[in-house]
Amino acid sequence: MTNATSSAPEVTFGDICGDVKDPPIAPSSGGRRAEIVMTVSDPDLALLARFQETGDAEAFGEIVRRYAAAVYATCHRILHDPGSAEDAAQETFYRLMTRPHRVTASLGGWLHRAATRLALDIQRSDAARRRREAAYEATQALDATSWAEVAPQLDASLAALPDDVREILVRHFLRGESQADLAAELGTSPATLSRRMKLAVEMLREQMNCRGVSVAPVLLFNLLMQNGPTATTVGLKAALGKLQLYCAAKNGVRPFSWAEAFRSLPQSIHAARWAIAAALLSLLMSTLFTTAVRQIDWRPARPSAAPVEAEKPKAVATSHRPGRQEAYGIAGEIAPMIK
Repeated sequence: MTNATSSAPEVTFGDICGDVKDPPIAPSSGGRRAEIVMTVSDPDLALLARFQETGDAEAFGEIVRRYAAAVYATCHRILHDPGSAEDAAQETFYRLMTRPHRVTASLGGWLHRAATRLALDIQRSDAARRRREAAYEATQALDATSWAEVAPQLDASLAALPDDVREILVRHFLRGESQADLAAELGTSPATLSRRMKLAVEMLREQMNCRGVSVAPVLLFNLLMQNGPTATTVGLKAALGKLQLYCAAKNGVRPFSWAEAFRSLPQSIHAARWAIAAALLSLLMSTLFTTAVRQIDWRPARPSAAPVEAEKPKAVATSHRPGRQEAYGIAGEIAPMIK
């Protein structure tokens, strides 16, 4: 934070803290009282140290003169209110006067930080106060006496009611259906429906009271009867007619959708279950009949022939070289014949 220029408004020490006593004057060696000399070129921390040690009002006044405009500007940027900014600036310098020992480095930085925190505290306090005032005003219900005061909260109050209660109120007051027709449709007596209607109006009145609109039950009933059904405009009727034509044309030619086909598949199967069962039964009978026909041999029978004996295999001459024992046997058989 820079030092305030000479054009800044003069704020004296008395304006900030008028109850501070005059600083003591140290006696000189010759017994005469010596004045404390201060120049405008003294550093901020030197002025603050002089004020802290001796209570020098002129030193503190010089600090105020240097930083009053800057501190006020900081508070005004946050609060956007001259009166609140002045209060925050005065509180900032009061804290500097009572707590000078907390400034250890930059006096300008400390003042800026202190002014910012004070201004933010005031801003939060004002915001909380405004919220409390708004909440209090919201709890104070408006005594409604006309339809213009009731109408803004009517639909929101109706939407907060249970479905059955909201239905009879909408059909009777907003659509104009008579209580006799409603009683016949709901299967109840007109007297019972009248009691339900009174209870529904009372519940609607409580909902409107929660929204800050207080209205007597009889007055609410009369206002609903007088201002309920409303005729549509010519332009709206024409627009709705065009919308109906568009829907009819769109439903006439509908593009194929796999998702819609899969969704409707169970319903289609259930609707055609008997036809599907008959088709499956016919297919099964056809399969069984075809299988049975294929197993029949349709060729004519042939005469049986005499059995043919199997030919014996012919001996195949093979070269055989007799062994020693076999040679001896053959020689023994031939010997008697030679004799």
